[in-house]
Amino acid sequence: MALLLPAYLNESLIQTALESGLDYPRRTRVQLLQCRFRCATTVGDNYLSDVFRAWVRFRRLDDLNRDEDISLIVKCMPADGHRGSVIEELNVFEKEVLMFRDVVPQLSEAVGREQFAAKLYYATEDPIRMIVFQDLNAINYTMTNRTNGGLDLNHCMLIMRKIAKFHAASMIMACKSPTKRKEFEQDFGYGFLNPKVSRENNTVMGIFTQGLSTLIECASKWTNLDSDIVKKLRALKPVYKERLEKSLNQQCLDGFKVMNHGDLWSNNMLFKYCPDGTPQDVIFVDYQLSCYTSPGVDLNYSLINCPTFEVREKHRDGLIAEYHKNLTAVLKEAGYEKIPSLADVKKEIQRMNFYSFFAAVAILPIVTMESIESGLDVGLDALADEKKAEQLRLHQYNGDRYRRSIVVLLQRFNREGLLD
Repeated sequence: MALLLPAYLNESLIQTALESGLDYPRRTRVQLLQCRFRCATTVGDNYLSDVFRAWVRFRRLDDLNRDEDISLIVKCMPADGHRGSVIEELNVFEKEVLMFRDVVPQLSEAVGREQFAAKLYYATEDPIRMIVFQDLNAINYTMTNRTNGGLDLNHCMLIMRKIAKFHAASMIMACKSPTKRKEFEQDFGYGFLNPKVSRENNTVMGIFTQGLSTLIECASKWTNLDSDIVKKLRALKPVYKERLEKSLNQQCLDGFKVMNHGDLWSNNMLFKYCPDGTPQDVIFVDYQLSCYTSPGVDLNYSLINCPTFEVREKHRDGLIAEYHKNLTAVLKEAGYEKIPSLADVKKEIQRMNFYSFFAAVAILPIVTMESIESGLDVGLDALADEKKAEQLRLHQYNGDRYRRSIVVLLQRFNREGLLD
């Protein structure tokens, strides 16, 4: 069956993207010879966008004797349904374009041209919001299988090193340029929650906080979870939104700030491998929730959502130490003066610890979902539909992988006083 493409996904878009992005900022005129589209993601991979892959054969008009092939990713953000509301609420399109076009290239230059993201070729809002990127698959970066239940220690160590370099680059830039620091604060003041949108009208808040109710329903039937913890979860429910807001809206005046990716889990990163299968490098995608705040955002979120159960429980301290070691090395090389200590890093993790709870309740069920049952709708509109969302959450929260992970996490959160 032929792929039914939206009308806005066409050769004219690809030609404009190539002419704009091949030698940006210089414009390069091209002639398209062939162009083929196909879906680039599977069900459950993306919530806010439709993603397509375009294979293109073209010639530059200043070199008509040479054909070139390229593979591009086209990320489309239709304004329909609840995802349109979320895109508007979180300023997703504008933020991601700014990150890819301006911020990430500057961060890369600040630390020896470390590659943090795919190259951006073109962005437009006509007729809908679309971004055209370099296809990382074409340079041997691939996504891991989300249904494996998490990443092993080698992958997680690599992620910590890359996060450290990314954070360090933003610290170096902010230190060298007070103007740049102000731009970070103004343009990236929030990630998951826009503080200007009330709780009552906040689509994201409504979708993700419903997970606590489902967790309580499921956990109340688990014999391996202390009933006192379930009681604390019930008591937490009325103030859950307030505590989440309080955690994410901290000013962090007594700590240090970095540019956070904001949504670091396995579907938002691609890996390159050595011939023996060892992960060699990682590049992040989807910078639409980036925010300039405590590094505790990325660290808490990734330490919950990236590792397998075994790695999360046995190597958490080692992963934090690896992050700090690499953060220190990059900052030292740049001559940065006030380098955070390991204690400073742990303080930031503790500061944003409630975000760890949020990640465990709202995102980890998606990460650990072993399969998608036939008939289950996993789109954002389904998550905003009370009946469909509850059906999906019950499938996720009752999964063996999630139950094994969340029971241990809740016990840790309880010991740390996070549920009180």
